[in-house]
Amino acid sequence: MIRLVFVTILFLIYGNFNFVINDIVIFSLINIAFYTVLMEKNIKIIDAFIFILSTYIVEVFVGLPILIGVVALFIPLILLNYFINNYNFALYIKSFIIFLLSFIVFCIFDQTVVFRLLNLQYFISIFILILIFLGLSKYGKE
Repeated sequence: MIRLVFVTILFLIYGNFNFVINDIVIFSLINIAFYTVLMEKNIKIIDAFIFILSTYIVEVFVGLPILIGVVALFIPLILLNYFINNYNFALYIKSFIIFLLSFIVFCIFDQTVVFRLLNLQYFISIFILILIFLGLSKYGKE
């Protein structure tokens, strides 16, 4: 339910701020899509729905043909899901794998992002998001 709320909020945020925030929104949607598939051993219908919804929204924002990302990404992600969930990786390693996969897909969608990453706003934004993730993963359960 929380992921559905985040997808809706990110959909409403996109386009209302500068290009850095828009790129972070698309990157977050890709992360949510990958997280729903890679963090569960048994993929439920709601997880598949969130993956399809997130991928669909990213395709609408980027301008790709409708639902091509679902077809292109879902089968390799299910195989990767089997690999990740059958071996005991730490949460940080799983998060790092999801981050790298999302970043690679984001670079495939938009090839100019590498040049924009040299901008200081990106580094500050990504650094803040990493600190928030580390803080919530360490102290979020207290």
